[in-house]
Amino acid sequence: MFETLSLIFLLSACAAFVQRVSGFGFGIFIMMFLPYIMPSYNEAVALSGLLSGSTALFILLRNFKYVRWGKISVVLLFNASVSVFVVSFMASVSGELLCRCLGAALILLSLYFLFYSGRVRLSFESWWSKAIVGLFSGVMGSMFAMPGPPVVLYGVNAISDKKEYMATMQAFWLLFNIVYLFLRSGGGYYTSGTPLCWVVGLAGVSLGLLAGARCFTMIGAAMFRNVVYALMILSGMVALLK
Repeated sequence: MFETLSLIFLLSACAAFVQRVSGFGFGIFIMMFLPYIMPSYNEAVALSGLLSGSTALFILLRNFKYVRWGKISVVLLFNASVSVFVVSFMASVSGELLCRCLGAALILLSLYFLFYSGRVRLSFESWWSKAIVGLFSGVMGSMFAMPGPPVVLYGVNAISDKKEYMATMQAFWLLFNIVYLFLRSGGGYYTSGTPLCWVVGLAGVSLGLLAGARCFTMIGAAMFRNVVYALMILSGMVALLK
């Protein structure tokens, strides 16, 4: 148990560091490893959500006035709507299959961010385009605890101001994880060991956010993200071949 808690602390610190440097990526990073140290895949998803929401809250507290609420309302509505069905569906799917799906998702997402992110500007002015973003992020959030990629793509193209982008994205992650907290209240997602893992993870999150804030001006965010995406590809290959 001590070894597991130590790993949760370390992974939470690293994931929070990634989130603080790049504005997203907590779930992407921690879900590369968490399913392999938790008793079940669903418990890993639940813990990732709790810690991701806590990380977003800590960052949001200092940037609340910059939130563009109108930019995330439609996305969040459709995200929550599709999540109700996907979370129920996951209860009947084997953890091994979900891990393989996660591996494929990690590889595809990392390849996208490595080669295409920031190079294509898209328009998300219509409500239906925002709805599509919400649907995709809901599916990915329900299955893999990583709703980020579709929402990040949307945010980068829909919000030009960096402070507003950072604050609005954190508001979305927080609200997303609050919704999922209730959706995952049954089905074996939360167990008697979840509170202890969460508290230990919060300690790691605090350390990661502190380090991320201090290192943000010392390293290039783009270079750091490339390293993360390379790790995602490696982790995805391991998950597919395991």
